[in-house]
Amino acid sequence: MNPPQFTTQNDAPLFPNVLFNRPVTRHAAGRMLLVGGHSHEFSLPTAIHQLAMAAGIGECNVVLPDTLASLLSGAPGTRFAAANPSGALSREALGRILELAEDADAVAVGASLSNNSDTAMLIERLITGIERPLIAFDDALTATQHNAGTVTGNPDALVILTMTEVFKLAGRLGIAINIRRGAGLINKLEIIQDLKAATQCQFAVYGSEIIVAADTALIVTPISYRLSLVPALFYAVLGTFWLQNRTNQRAGLATGAWLIHELSRQLDPTGQPSTGWLAARLDEILRRDEF
Repeated sequence: MNPPQFTTQNDAPLFPNVLFNRPVTRHAAGRMLLVGGHSHEFSLPTAIHQLAMAAGIGECNVVLPDTLASLLSGAPGTRFAAANPSGALSREALGRILELAEDADAVAVGASLSNNSDTAMLIERLITGIERPLIAFDDALTATQHNAGTVTGNPDALVILTMTEVFKLAGRLGIAINIRRGAGLINKLEIIQDLKAATQCQFAVYGSEIIVAADTALIVTPISYRLSLVPALFYAVLGTFWLQNRTNQRAGLATGAWLIHELSRQLDPTGQPSTGWLAARLDEILRRDEF
């Protein structure tokens, strides 16, 4: 087998025009609807919201279960929908979410969803019912595990995941993968290339690097593995740049990956960066006159 062909992106962005020609109006910068949260965990969706705004999204609204209304009512960008007894979004929330999605340019699903059957039914119905581009990650992949093709068969979907989640997804889709000990990055690329060839969505896989699999291209951007401990960063930045560059998804995703690479260069030697620190550094990078 010939090794997969790929492009490596390091200190210079492959697509600088994406950065120089970023949208300047709120409407042009895109509107994202983020679905997630439950009564015991809403830090991930709020972190995604903060980082997406720092990455330049025009508007990001978060749909949370209404059990959180008394705590978060009045918080910027928050909307509420019906909850089930466990405190997670209920299937009765579907109508409200679809209504909100009408004013969005993309719907992001997967942040701190419950694993109960009621919420899983909601997510499956939402993913098959929305008429908007889809950004799926984390719990959305678990909720659709018995019908993973509803996500991967969607050409208007972006899936953001780790390599471990790639293995699980390939198994659910019945895609045979060959794990070769010691083959490192090349083996990862082989597996992702096989997954991409059998599906219709776009992929961004993060870990010690970000691998973008969009169209027929593979782009590898090295990053600090410590950033993978903050998954909200990947969901927010990659989702934002994918949404803003729908006519050239490869360029948008690669540029989002480059921004995360730049954040890696500014990390302290130890410790996990906070959401606030990452948001501030993103804002600084995007204000540069040169890239």
